[in-house]
Amino acid sequence: MNRILIVDDEEIGRTLMEDIFSKYGSSISVSSGADALKIYQKGIEKGKPFNLVLLDISLKDISGMEVLKKIKKIDAGLGGQKSIVIMVTAHSERDIVIGCIKSGCRAYFIKPLKQDAVDKKMAELGICPVK
Repeated sequence: MNRILIVDDEEIGRTLMEDIFSKYGSSISVSSGADALKIYQKGIEKGKPFNLVLLDISLKDISGMEVLKKIKKIDAGLGGQKSIVIMVTAHSERDIVIGCIKSGCRAYFIKPLKQDAVDKKMAELGICPVK
């Protein structure tokens, strides 16, 4: 079963992602980058790491890009842990997207998310529905 961490500072965004991604695993959602990093680390410590992270680029406390870099640093320190990070953004600007990919995200979605686009991208990433 996939463990999914959803990070978005807007409640509506979190609720929508929880619904869209529910068929891919169980999720926990948080509203800040700081909480995301704590929960991510706690999952590893408890032997239940997240293998998928949906991360909004525009967070109020820490930028999504910074959270992405910290997650990748945590993963690098563990050797085997390689979570898939997917950035979620309202921005479609090329530089932002390229920066995310260079920092280690595997894909990105532009808001508003649509189930068919999510399903297509998840299939490309080799992530199958579990329900």
